[in-house]
Amino acid sequence: MESNILSGGLDSLHELKDILLELNEYMDHNDVLASEESKLEKTIKNKEKAIADEIVSTTRKRKDEIEATYNEQLDKTRTRIKKIQDRKEKSKSAKMFERIEAETSQLKEEYRQMVLESKAIRKQNKIPSFYNSRLFYALFLPKGMGDMAIIIMTLVTILLVIPCVFYFYVIPQENMIYLILIYFITVIFFGGLYMLIDNNVKDKHLESIKKVYRLRSEISDNKRKRDIIRRRILKDKDESRYGLDSFNRELSELDNELKSIMEQKKDALSVFENTTRHIIGKEIKARSQEELNTLKKEYGQIYVEIKETEDKVKTLSMKIANDYEAYLGKEFMSVDKINILCDIMADNDLKTISEAIGYYKEGDY
Repeated sequence: MESNILSGGLDSLHELKDILLELNEYMDHNDVLASEESKLEKTIKNKEKAIADEIVSTTRKRKDEIEATYNEQLDKTRTRIKKIQDRKEKSKSAKMFERIEAETSQLKEEYRQMVLESKAIRKQNKIPSFYNSRLFYALFLPKGMGDMAIIIMTLVTILLVIPCVFYFYVIPQENMIYLILIYFITVIFFGGLYMLIDNNVKDKHLESIKKVYRLRSEISDNKRKRDIIRRRILKDKDESRYGLDSFNRELSELDNELKSIMEQKKDALSVFENTTRHIIGKEIKARSQEELNTLKKEYGQIYVEIKETEDKVKTLSMKIANDYEAYLGKEFMSVDKINILCDIMADNDLKTISEAIGYYKEGDY
């Protein structure tokens, strides 16, 4: 080839055209390879992600299954424990009730006798049931702070609540005369009722009422004693007298079983995390490894081919730049422009490329 292409003829142009065509072919092929490389790279990444996701989901599922199996056994054991505890509590309650009944039987009999005696006295003296109430004894035979509280509440009701109810809600209009009249009637009515009961009932049956009152006190003491015994038995933490050993043994065995299952669960999860998880991962990877290797091999081949093509493009580009572009300019580094120069030389019987460029720049083409 001439050291100066400008002095070359058609052969030089055809040679340049062939080089440009070859360069274009390599560049187009390189674009196709780059597209395939991008697709393969994406496919490989998606495949690797799919493998990683499968490993995560599979190991999570297997771990959840292990936990579910042990949790099911733990729940069954806990259910059995609860059933036995319920049976134990029922048995203990029954035995405690029997103990309460046994230790309070004499007091209950005394209570029954006192109630019968009280009824007999009231029946014999024809004393109405009202006179056996706490209110009656608090008002007519007061004793202690409890009775004083009842008296105060009764006075508040009679002297405040009842008059106010009548004055504000019954009387059609408010008037001080009505209020005074209401208080007068209330005091006369309840005061008279009190005096009537005190003179005609209390004094008439005073001895019988006092006997009933003493019996009421003894009955109250009897109830307190029984309540003390009942609370003492209920608070007693000693279960040895209730025959609950069989329940305790079974509960102890189930408690040990529960601890054993929990320990086995802990060991199983530890083995899964340290060993089984890795085996599952390797098995999933091995199943997909052949396909992944094929993709990576194909990717490697395309990578090498791209490198070779890029080397070809670089070599041809440098050759064009050094041998042709430096003389002709980048403007003529295309197949179309070379074809134009060839036509110019053929049509005008020119000998050199320089002459063809001159014609081209004169604007005849």
